[in-house]
Amino acid sequence: MTKQFILIMADTVRKDMLGCYGNPNMHTPNIDRLCAQGIRYDNAYSCQPVCGPARSAIFTGVFPHSNGVVANSLPLGDNVKTIGQRLTDNGIHCGYVGKWHLDGGDYFGNGRCPEGFDEKYWYDMKLYLDELSDEDKLRSRQSATAFSPDWTEDKTYAHRCADRAIRFLQENRGTDFFLTISFDEPHGPCLCPAPFNTMYNNTKMPPSRNYADDLSTKPFMQTLWAGKDA
Repeated sequence: MTKQFILIMADTVRKDMLGCYGNPNMHTPNIDRLCAQGIRYDNAYSCQPVCGPARSAIFTGVFPHSNGVVANSLPLGDNVKTIGQRLTDNGIHCGYVGKWHLDGGDYFGNGRCPEGFDEKYWYDMKLYLDELSDEDKLRSRQSATAFSPDWTEDKTYAHRCADRAIRFLQENRGTDFFLTISFDEPHGPCLCPAPFNTMYNNTKMPPSRNYADDLSTKPFMQTLWAGKDA
């Protein structure tokens, strides 16, 4: 029996942004269908609220203070093994498509596939930006132009990640594999083509009660991240 596992990640998705968690104003049919066919958890916890450190724990099984990624733009320690390396060493083919954020480079990555994952399918955000024209690179990273009507679905990072992931599945049927699809969207700024660019024109999200916290009882590092005076 083949061992096949797919991990799908989306960035900066709040629980109340999903229809499957009870918000009738949010249209998320694909996630809702996955939820209906599987298990939906009411509570989940991350060992770190910051992107890079949280990802480092997911893909190494080691706390950020031990794997080296205690903040964004820091690399994993040279002696730290990822799940890709562990599984590849045991004969399971590993593919990774999408945002990585663990190579020590900037937000977009350095374009180099880390050990343990198949380079044929590797597609971080640097490789995506390299495919765009200079004009589109700038426009794609500005909130003011992210909703422009001339954007098409095939120009989005999510679309190109999904296409590559589908190709991985088609070309690796019948084999043991572990595939990660790591969407950057809806982390802003991101492209929003029609019809999605007007779908929520009259929708206003209620403020989260979490933003009322003045952080006075939180650790110093959390205060710095929030931009408060230390």
